[in-house]
Amino acid sequence: MSGPILSIEGLQVNYGHVDAVRGVSFEVPTGSIVSLVGANGAGKTSVLNAVAGLIRPHRGAIRFKGEDVTHWPAYKMVKAGLVQVPEGREILATLTVAENLMLGGWHRRSTLAMNVGRMYERFPVLGERRTLKAGSLSGGEQQMLAIARALIAEPEVLLLDEPSMGLAPKIVDEVFAVIEEIRRAGTTVVLVEQNARRGLAAADFGYVLETGEITHSGVATELLADERVIEAYLGLE
Repeated sequence: MSGPILSIEGLQVNYGHVDAVRGVSFEVPTGSIVSLVGANGAGKTSVLNAVAGLIRPHRGAIRFKGEDVTHWPAYKMVKAGLVQVPEGREILATLTVAENLMLGGWHRRSTLAMNVGRMYERFPVLGERRTLKAGSLSGGEQQMLAIARALIAEPEVLLLDEPSMGLAPKIVDEVFAVIEEIRRAGTTVVLVEQNARRGLAAADFGYVLETGEITHSGVATELLADERVIEAYLGLE
């Protein structure tokens, strides 16, 4: 891992008069997995949506590969190499698996067919179900499809929002194995997880959010051993 590929400085996100995120700052080293953990309503998804260009921050700066991208729209972020897998997956249920994957490469026409083929190799179940409507897949298969669709965009940074949500423990294990594989292949990962123990166990660095602010941060293994974090967040699986 080298220097930061992504830097967030003093991020503030407002919804009307409500401060959802207040003064959040963190860095994402190239080649790392960084986890943002915390309870529902802590501001994790708001941070990720601001980074992805889906919402406009009230204050603060977002720098990607050294460039200020604070006010870039989402489509420009994707073209630059920063891609999000949203909470709830948001696959297009009435389209086939193949059609969902092809939409992920809307800006990569020259490599689209090759990348789709690679996703079928990486996720054989998607290849087997390529002609089926995406809505007919199981929850775990839909999560794999959402991740595969994002990877077809050839991201340098992949933003994953609650990838374990609603999945059985065995499927969660499979999802986190895929996340580690993605990192080994050279993609930097920012992971939002309500399951703090699992999110930190997968990460190199972690940030704990509470009511829109970072309350704890550091090397993920140290946070897992921090008594304050254990008492507040890790007692629940």
